[in-house]
Amino acid sequence: MPRKLLSLTAAAAVTAATSIAATQAGGRAPAYAARLKPVVIQETFTPLPCTGAPGHRTPLQMEGCAEKQILKTDTQLNLLANEIFPILPEDRARRDFNAAERAWLSYRKADCFSMSDVFEGGTEAVVVDAQCVASRNARRVKDLRSFHRALSSTG
Repeated sequence: MPRKLLSLTAAAAVTAATSIAATQAGGRAPAYAARLKPVVIQETFTPLPCTGAPGHRTPLQMEGCAEKQILKTDTQLNLLANEIFPILPEDRARRDFNAAERAWLSYRKADCFSMSDVFEGGTEAVVVDAQCVASRNARRVKDLRSFHRALSSTG
């Protein structure tokens, strides 16, 4: 099965399972609520090196530089989630936050695969995908920082 289809299928399965679990809980906090933890982003790639002068990089070097940015922003996103999670007012808000994070990750994956489809089969496809993920992550960092500020100012 192609990488994109496999990834999109896995993302859809996670989203469906989350939705079913929430429906089965009937809106009530499940018994495991005390163990709620924020979603942690973990990439599955082995980062390539980011070398070469900007503007003169090979596609592999460009991919490596984008991967470096992805890992940097993943760390920022995970730290922000860990800061936001404990100041959310209740377990329902924490479950909603986790559902939003999972949905955002599914969106990020599908959106970036879509962007890279223009170059399907070429060396540029993985570069476009990685650069898109880095860009989506940077935007999400800004969004979560704003959310954190809003939560902090209400408490």
